[in-house]
Amino acid sequence: MKLVFLGPPGVGKGTHADLIVNDLGIPRYSTGDIFREILKDSSPLSEKLENYVNSGALVPDEIVFETVEEVLSNGRNENGWLLDGYPRNKNQAELLDDFLRGRDEKLDCAIYLYAPVEVLVNRLTNRRVCPNCKAIYNLVNSPPEKEGVCDKCGEILMRREDDNGETIKRRISIFQKDFKTLEEYYQNAGILLKILAEGNLEDITDRIREGLKIG
Repeated sequence: MKLVFLGPPGVGKGTHADLIVNDLGIPRYSTGDIFREILKDSSPLSEKLENYVNSGALVPDEIVFETVEEVLSNGRNENGWLLDGYPRNKNQAELLDDFLRGRDEKLDCAIYLYAPVEVLVNRLTNRRVCPNCKAIYNLVNSPPEKEGVCDKCGEILMRREDDNGETIKRRISIFQKDFKTLEEYYQNAGILLKILAEGNLEDITDRIREGLKIG
């Protein structure tokens, strides 16, 4: 099964993606993870990507897709894959579809997780992340066993600088503006699955499983 997980900051894409890929036995990729993997090696693609990353410039859609294409072309993806937070716009979606058509494949589903803005703001202001293993916690819904310390590796948890109310609202507003055409694109393709990501973790994940007819 080939899936993309879409949604605004704080909606829980990574958390639910991890549970779904575990159900399906497929790898999960985010563009951040892909960038880090590409930059580990010396190659023409890593050099192009490094130039943008080091300068702080926005990486063009075509370069982003080159990195995605390289990862999706490896041998780990025989049973499918899940892209977390990609594509971010209609142009990226079209590049992905062109790539899949060239392989006589198609995207099975675009899962759009959504929630009220006040829910997203509350989640992100209470989010804490592990700088070492990247585990994510929420002080209200899923706190660590020991306050301020990662359950998995014992590292001190941190709050991201952009996890403050005003910045979060601005990020959500930008997402909503940019997402409209992408939502229409997948709606017209008949593969958009909209899931309300409000409530407890188990209920949200069950909605996704029901929509995908798995589990």
